[in-house]
Amino acid sequence: MALTIARRTVVAALIVASLQQVLLAGNEGPRPVREATIPPETKARLALQSRINSKLSEVDDVVTATLAEPIYVDGELVLPRGTEFHGRIVNVAHAKRVQRSSHLSISFERVVTPLGTAPISAQVTAIDDWDNEQTIKADGQGKMKGGHRSEKTVDNMRKGTSLGLGVGIVGLVLGGAAGSSGRQALGIGGLGMAAGMIGGIVLTKGSDIRVSEGSILRIKFLKAATLPIPQQSEPFASRAIERSKACL
Repeated sequence: MALTIARRTVVAALIVASLQQVLLAGNEGPRPVREATIPPETKARLALQSRINSKLSEVDDVVTATLAEPIYVDGELVLPRGTEFHGRIVNVAHAKRVQRSSHLSISFERVVTPLGTAPISAQVTAIDDWDNEQTIKADGQGKMKGGHRSEKTVDNMRKGTSLGLGVGIVGLVLGGAAGSSGRQALGIGGLGMAAGMIGGIVLTKGSDIRVSEGSILRIKFLKAATLPIPQQSEPFASRAIERSKACL
């Protein structure tokens, strides 16, 4: 009985001494760090933390996103999920008439690590817009286009054709009154309808790019990114407590 009490006293003393050493070690300075390099062409997914609208956004507007999935290099964690990325809009144009669509380019230039901010060079290659159930893909230069509004084009063409038909009927009546032949009168009507269809296309604008918060940005690292990461090691207190248990 006395031997058991003595052993427990020794274990308790070892644990207290281990914790004291941990506290002293924590006051000695920062944890040791090393560097890890994310190679070029590495792909990642970010969750957008702000809204983007090609009609309202401007060049150099700040874009903030967080890492949706951790990044590993050679099986080692380099950037955990939730890491913050800072970027900006480098090119933007809103949609215009004659179905000229909008376009947008986004680059990320900084990442916030547990040891501070580090420079990177990454480009958005696609946007997964879950609200509108569509993916906007970028070309080789990172430019994403808003596309065309086909339903609006059809609607404007229908309206333009109706207007052209009305003009054509007026042309038929006036042509007949002026003594024009039937062929000439039909030609006037056809020209009116064609002009209406073309006018419908001309009046149709392309689509603007609207991206809501939470949308997924797919990025690609353009250059290698060397980042400082904490040195992974087993906590001293855990090792000391395990040794203490072994004494029981």
